[in-house]
Formats: sequence, C-alpha cells, structure tokens
Amino acid sequence: MLASLKVLTGTSAGKVHSLDLDQAVLGRNSFCDIVIPVHSISRQHARIVREGERYFLEDMGSLNGTFVNGNRISGRTELRDNDRIHLYEVLLSFHFGRPAVAATDPTITAHGVTLPKFDPLAPPVMSEEDKRPTTIVNTLDATPETRMDVGSAEKLRAVLGITRNLGMSLTLDEFLPNILDSLFTIFPQAERGYVLLADQPGGQLVPAAIKDRRSESGSSLTLAPISRTIAVRVMNEGKAILSTDAGDDPELSASILEASVCSMMTVPLVGPSRKSLGIIHIDTTDAARRFSQDDLEVLISVATVVGQAVEHARVHQASLKLDRHQRELSTAREVQLHFLPQSRPNVAGYKFFDYYRAADDVGGDYFGYVALPDGRWAIAVGDVSGKGVSAALMMARLCSEVRYCLVTSASPVEAVTRLNRDLIDPTLDDRFVTFLLGVIDPAKHTLTVVNAGHMPPIVRSWTSGAVEQIGISEASPPLGFDAASKFMSSTVSIEPGDSIVMYTDGISEATNVDEQIYGIKRVCKTIAGGPTDVERLGQLLLDDVDRFVANQPQTDDICLLVFGRPRPAR
Repeated sequence: MLASLKVLTGTSAGKVHSLDLDQAVLGRNSFCDIVIPVHSISRQHARIVREGERYFLEDMGSLNGTFVNGNRISGRTELRDNDRIHLYEVLLSFHFGRPAVAATDPTITAHGVTLPKFDPLAPPVMSEEDKRPTTIVNTLDATPETRMDVGSAEKLRAVLGITRNLGMSLTLDEFLPNILDSLFTIFPQAERGYVLLADQPGGQLVPAAIKDRRSESGSSLTLAPISRTIAVRVMNEGKAILSTDAGDDPELSASILEASVCSMMTVPLVGPSRKSLGIIHIDTTDAARRFSQDDLEVLISVATVVGQAVEHARVHQASLKLDRHQRELSTAREVQLHFLPQSRPNVAGYKFFDYYRAADDVGGDYFGYVALPDGRWAIAVGDVSGKGVSAALMMARLCSEVRYCLVTSASPVEAVTRLNRDLIDPTLDDRFVTFLLGVIDPAKHTLTVVNAGHMPPIVRSWTSGAVEQIGISEASPPLGFDAASKFMSSTVSIEPGDSIVMYTDGISEATNVDEQIYGIKRVCKTIAGGPTDVERLGQLLLDDVDRFVANQPQTDDICLLVFGRPRPAR
C-alpha cells in the first residue's frame, strides 16, 4: 500500500504528498521530491525510504533536526500510521494510504503547546533533553534617542563605518548582508547573525539576511532556532535584550534556544516612524567570550541607524514601485487610446464630434466607427461594468469583436446577437457591457439603432425643435448577460439640421458636491437649447457637465458622440 504525507502547519497546510518513490527527499531546495520552502528547513533536510511495504525516515544532517512524535531521531526510524513528523516548525503526519478528512485536526499543537496564529516566529520542535532555559542578563531601551556611548574606540569606528556604508545603497538585499559582515568584525566571537524583518505591520518575521561564521552569508542559509519569547518581547516593547544560558528561568520556559548557544543579543530595528520593523540577532557558543552590556550598546547603536535605513529603503522602494506603476499605467493608457478611433468618418453630408475621458488612467468606455462594405457606417458606444485595468482589457477585446461582428453580419441585429454570444465568458466574473449600435445609411439618410442595456440615443429635430430618446421600447439586456438574449432594432430618418447624441453614464450620472446627479432630463434640456453645429453642441454639453460637478473628482469614464446632417446653406 502506498503511503502519504499530509502537511499540518504552515502556508501549505492541508496539502497531501503521495510517497510513490522508493526514496523521497524533503527539503527547501526546489529539486527535492517534497519541497518545503521554509528557511528553518535545510536544503535537503530528511528523506523517507520505502522498503517493500515499510517506510523509514532518516535525517540528512539538517541544522535543526528531524523529530518523530516529539523525539529527535539520529538514525533510520521506521514510520507507523499517524506518526507526527516535525521538521523544525513544520508539522506533517504520515499515513498508510490517504489521510482521513477531519472537520478539525487535533495536531495543531506541538507537544501540547498550541501554535499561536500570529506569532512572529513559529515555535520549534525539540525533545525534552534539548531544552535549556535562558536568563535575561540585561535590557536596554532601543529608541532612536539611545546614546552612542560605546566603550571601545575601535568599535565606535566600526559603527561609523557601517553608518557611512548605509548611504551607498537603498536596496535591502545589498546593505543588510553587509551589516552582518561588519557586525562579525565588531564581535569576533559571534557565530550566527540574523536580520529578520516583519513582512507587514504585526506580521511574521522573515529572514532578510543570515550569516553563519561556518559558511557563507546569505538569506538562503538555514534559519536556526532563536528565542520566540525574546523575539516577541523585543518587537512589542522595543527593548534590546542580552541573554545567556543560566539555569532554570520560569519566564522563558518556552524558550527555543539551541542548547549550544551561550550568549546572545537581540535588538529591535526601529525607524523614524517609531515602529518596530524587525530585529537583529547575534549569538555565540563561546562561553569564555560572552557578550557584555557594552556589546549590547554597540549593537543598539548599529540597529538605530539600520532601522532608519530600512524604513528609508522601504519608502524608496514603494516610491519606485509607484513610479513604475504610473509608467505602466501611462503606457496602458496610450495603448488603449490607440484602440479608439484616431479620426472621424468622412461621410458626405454628415459631421461628427467625439470626446473620451477616462476617470482613471485607463477606462472601460468604448466608442468606434466602422465602415461597412455597402457604404453604410456603424457608430458604436459601450460601457464595460467596473473600472480600471480589468475593464480596460474588456474594452480592448470589445474593440476587435465589434469590428469583426459588424463586417461579417447581414444586419445590425445579427451583429449584436453574435457579439453578445462572443462576450459570454464564465471567467469574466459576471462582467457585462452596455452597448449602443447605430448604423447610418447615407443614401437613405436613416439611422438604425440596436440598444443592449444602454442609454437611448437622443435625436434633436431641427424642423420641430423636439428632443426625443429613440428605441426605448426595443432595448434589450446588456451584452455578456445572457446568451439567449433577443435584440431588436428601430429606424428613424435623419433630416437636414438634425443632431443625434450618444453618450455613456459618466455624463448623465456625474455628481456634484450635494450628491445630486446631472440626469438625463438635464442632458435633454441642454441639447434642446444648443447650437445646430455638432461640435459646438457636444462642447456645450461637456462644459455644462463640468460646471455642474464644479471641483468634484470625476468618478466615471465619459464618452460622447454627436453627429448629424448640417442645414443646407441659404
């Protein structure tokens, strides 16, 4: 029978791995058979060997050890059904076959200690003989006002050197490893050093730089255990702590220090905002050269300037990201505008005006002109639900679909019906398009309209002065709403001097400071009293909308088309 491993804790909790190989290596490296991307897991941490129907677990010389049911293993250990395997803070369960599905999993505790949801460091897994209590020797305030009084001129020069070097880079990945290199020069007894940064305010501490004197520096090294209790206290209280192995201390009975550590210093990184950004931790196993209070003051001095540099670097990176985002949006806007018409139709006896203004960098409104093979012209206006990049992408798709459906369909109704079917897509999160299609026949001077959930076009008659919304009774649901939707058309004559207005709700739903909307009635009133020239009429409507909203920010995309037959000259 094949066996399996179920991950019980961490970001991959709930994932099940089938053990269908004769040997499965567990580790942090991407080429492992079971990848566990956690810094406390060694690159190749342990392996499970299958011999017939028996499975054995072996540690592969990992830094933090491998545990079965709370006991650290040193050799090959046979696994039994429901055994609990700890690879530092990652907890897994071994099963013959597939694990049973349970409503609640009781294995959210490590040897009786519940795993806290929001601890900055996950708790370790240690056998009883590995636990050794620690004593806090001293704590110091670590605010940015802490004095720079250090006991050694040589160490002071090193601190000043760190300060100078910080000004050479604003990239965390570059200057934080250099900080650890300098600290190992200042403290020759140091054997391990970490810079851990909170991934978000109040979030987990994650390695930003790691140094082990026995190997190269780098955040790719394995993170060995440090004191969860001390890390929480340093982050929450902003205190720097000097601690050492020294007998039983009930306050730190949950300490997760390795037994070999004799002395350690843990200090907070506090920036100008006075928020704890992370910690610097260094430790030593040399009992003859434990860290002193003077050493702690030196580390506080370093952490003070490093904390400021970290905050400045994050602000700088956020600024660069924003600049890059703005550049990308600017490029997207240019690309989107290229989808829209670059010129107006040249149709004998007709004039056209159009205007487009997105509420954001990119918009979801659409308009287009399409010359049809028989000399007619299609004029389309659309409004994609939503705003921003996703709406803009849908708008770009609409541009190409409209043109294709129009030139391959026999009638406006057939074109809109095909367009509706093409836009039905379950991956679009219920996004739909209000759409208005008008087809001008210059030979017959008629306008055929198909309306899919959009504001009806407005026709102003020059002969009667009447303003009328056309095709209201023939309107259908928006595109992309229902593949079975039926569409209808209506046709009106275009007389000399008549003007037709097509627009999106960025005009009719524009809001002023009193939260009043401009409204369709005011649109009709403005058109009724406007000039006969289509460009002047369109500009009049836009100016009136701007006066109405005053200094209120634009909340929706605005698209306006006005066209008509000029009056003959007398």
